[in-house]
Amino acid sequence: FLVPSDDALVRASKAIVVGTAGHSYSRYAPGGWIETVTSIRVEEAIKGHPGAAIDVTELGGTVNGITYVVPGSPRYANDERVLLFLETNDRGEWVSKNMAVGKFAFSDSHLVRDSSELFGWDVDTGESHREPLRDAERFLAYVRDVAAGRVAHADYIVSDRISAESLKPAPQAADPNTYLLQASDGRGLRWNLFPTPVTFLSHGSQPGAQNGGLTSMQRGFGAWSNASGANIRYQYGGITSVSQTGLISGCCADRVNTVQFNDPSNEIPGSFQLQGGATLAVGGAWNDGSTHQAFGDTFLTIVEADVVVQDGINTGGGAVGLAGNGFDHVLTHELGHTLGLRHSDQPPPGGTSSTNAIMDSSVDFNDDTIGSNLQAWDLEAVDAVYGSGTVTPPPCNQPSITAQPQSVSIINTQANLNVTATGDAPLKFQWFIGTSGNTSQPIAGATAALLTVQPQSTTQYWVQVANKCGSVNSATVTVTVNGCPAVVINSLSLSATIIEGKSTTLTASAAGNGLTYQWFIGNPGTTTTPAGNSSTITVQPNVSTNYWVRVMNSCGASADSDVVVITVQPCNAPNIVVQPSGGDVLANSSVVLFVTDTATKPETYQWFEGAAGDTSKPVPGAAFPSFTTPALASPASYWVRIANDCGTIDSQAAQLNVVTSCRAPSIVSQPADQSVASGSSAILHLGVSGTSLQYQWYEGALLDFTRPVGGSSPSLMTPPITAPAQFWVHVTSPCGNVNSAAVTVSPAARRRPSRG
Repeated sequence: FLVPSDDALVRASKAIVVGTAGHSYSRYAPGGWIETVTSIRVEEAIKGHPGAAIDVTELGGTVNGITYVVPGSPRYANDERVLLFLETNDRGEWVSKNMAVGKFAFSDSHLVRDSSELFGWDVDTGESHREPLRDAERFLAYVRDVAAGRVAHADYIVSDRISAESLKPAPQAADPNTYLLQASDGRGLRWNLFPTPVTFLSHGSQPGAQNGGLTSMQRGFGAWSNASGANIRYQYGGITSVSQTGLISGCCADRVNTVQFNDPSNEIPGSFQLQGGATLAVGGAWNDGSTHQAFGDTFLTIVEADVVVQDGINTGGGAVGLAGNGFDHVLTHELGHTLGLRHSDQPPPGGTSSTNAIMDSSVDFNDDTIGSNLQAWDLEAVDAVYGSGTVTPPPCNQPSITAQPQSVSIINTQANLNVTATGDAPLKFQWFIGTSGNTSQPIAGATAALLTVQPQSTTQYWVQVANKCGSVNSATVTVTVNGCPAVVINSLSLSATIIEGKSTTLTASAAGNGLTYQWFIGNPGTTTTPAGNSSTITVQPNVSTNYWVRVMNSCGASADSDVVVITVQPCNAPNIVVQPSGGDVLANSSVVLFVTDTATKPETYQWFEGAAGDTSKPVPGAAFPSFTTPALASPASYWVRIANDCGTIDSQAAQLNVVTSCRAPSIVSQPADQSVASGSSAILHLGVSGTSLQYQWYEGALLDFTRPVGGSSPSLMTPPITAPAQFWVHVTSPCGNVNSAAVTVSPAARRRPSRG
C-alpha cells in the first residue's frame, strides 16, 4: 500500500461512516474472483450520504467450498464497531478505501487498523509505514473537523506507545502451519505439487517497469525457486489472454496461475494515486476444499494462485520504486503470498516473528535495499513449509529489567529516573504518568531509559520496555515534592454499557491522607467538564461518555485514573413483527414456533401454554425466540412474552390443531416482490397449507442453500436491504416438502427533485 496521511485519507474518501458490521456473505464477482459483502448499520455519516445501512464489498471469501484468500483485504466480525473510509469500486459498490488502509475498529478507547496487513510506505515521509495508535474520541473529532472544513487538531496519537499484544514472543521451534495464511477454519494454504513446477502466465504489461514488469516477476520466481532447504519450483510460461483472476464461476479451478499487470479487470478499486493513497498489488491463493497431509499435519491445497498489480503506478510518487528494487520487492512479496506465506511480523499463536524479511508488512518502496533477496525469516518459512518441515529459530530474549527506577524526593530541583534492562536489541522505552500498567498518560518524547522531570506536585511514574520478543513493565516510582506523600488509586469502576435513560454508579478508592476526589468527562488530563467531587458518583449520560477521576491529598499530590467508558444504548421496547404461526399438527408429534421482534438488547423470552395473556402455564426452558412444542395428543395454543428494560409485549396465541392424517404442504400464495427504503427490512409472507409444517428461509437464488435466514415461520423479516436481494423458503413436513418461488426485495430509488 501507499499509505496516505490521515488528513489526505479524509479528503480522498467519498464517504466516511461510523457503524456496526452485520451479516456477511461471499459471492463471485463478475470478473470471476470471489468477494465478500458485509452489511454495515450506519450510526453516523461523517462525510457523504451513503444511507442508514450500506453493503461493503471486499476481496476474498468462500463460496461453495472454494476459498480465495487475499492478504490486506479487510475482514469484519459480526457486531464489530468500525470507522470506515469509503470509496467505490468500478461497479459503483462501496469498498473500504485502499482495502485495510480505510478500516478502523473500535478497541477499548482506541481506533485501530489491522497494522499487520499494512505493507507499504508513507506518502508524506517516504519511509516505511509503521501504524500508530489513535485515541478514538480525539481521532473522531479530527476526522469530523477535516471533513467539515474546520480547523482540525491532530492531537489523537498515543505517542510512541508500545503494544505488547503485537510483540509476541518467538518460540524455540515452529509448526509449518504457523507460517501460512489461514482460512477461517485455521488451516494453512500450501501447494502439494513441488518439485513438479508450477507455471505462471502473464497478462498485459506494467508501464514504467523493466520489460513491462516481466523482469521483476522473474526475479521473484527465481528468489523462491532458488531458496535453499526448500523444493519450490516456480516458472514462467509466457503470456495469456486470460485477463482476470479466479476460478470458473460457480464451478471449479481454471488452473491458470497468472500475474495480471496494470489491473485489466479492475479487481483493485480505483487507480494508483499519490496523495489519496493507493493499493500497489494483491496476491492471493485459491482452495476448492481439497486437503493434503505433510509433516503429520493437514493443509488446505492451493489449486490456483494469482497476483494483480494496480494500474497507474508509473505516475506520481511510485515511478522511482517501479523501475528499481521496490517493484522487485513487492512482486517477490506477493508471490510469497501465492505460496501461502503470511506476513513475517504477523505471527499466530506459536509462530515466529521478524521485521527483517521480504514478507514483512512494510517496505520503503522508493528507497528499498532488499529487492528480491530473501532474508532469514523467509528462508526459515519455506524450509518449514516446503523443506524439512522442522525449523529451530534462534532464541528470542525478551526484555528484563535488571535495575528498577527509584523513587526520589525533590525541593525545587529536577529528578532523574533511570531503568536498566537487558534483552535483544533494539530495546524501546515509553514512560507514563500514573501507576504501573495505566497507559492513559504517556509522556510525549519520553522514549529513553533516562527520564528527567520536575513536577509541581508529588507524581508517580513507570516505564514500559519492549523489543520484538515481548515487553515488561517497571515498578511504580514516586517523585515526592516538598515531602508531600503520593496518592495511590487502589480501585476503579470498570467500563460498562447502560440503556438510554438509565444511570450507573462510578466508584474510586485511593490511599492517602485528606483525600479529595474530582471526576471529569473526557479522557484523562482533560479537565474542562467536571462531573462530581466524591469517591462515588451517579451518572446518567444521554450518549456514550468517557469519565476519569483525579484524587488529591491535603498537600497537593494527585493521581489520575484510567478512563471509564459508559456506552449508552437507545431504549426501544419490544415490537413483534412476525407472530408465531399455528396450524395442523400430526398426532403425537411436535412443531417449531418462532417469533421475530425488534428491541434494544438484551431481551428475555418466556413461552406460555394457553390463551394470550394467561401466564398460569409457563413452559419450562422455553426462553428463546424459537420454541419446539412437546409431542401433542390434543389441541393446544402457545404464546410468548418478550421483555427488556424498556417495556414488555405479548404475542398472539398460535393455535395448534391435532389431526390424524398427514397432508403434504401445498402453496396457496407465493411471497411477493417488494421495494423498501434503503437500509430498511421487508416482511415476506408465504401462504401454505399442510400438516406439521416447518420452514427455512434462504437469501439467494432458488435452491441456493448457503445463506439461511430467519426462523421456522411462514413470514420473514429480511436483513436491511441496500441492494436487490432474493429470498425463498423451503417448507417440510412428515409427508413431503415444497419450495416457494424466489422473490426480489429492492431498495427504492431516490426521487429526484423536479426542476422548473
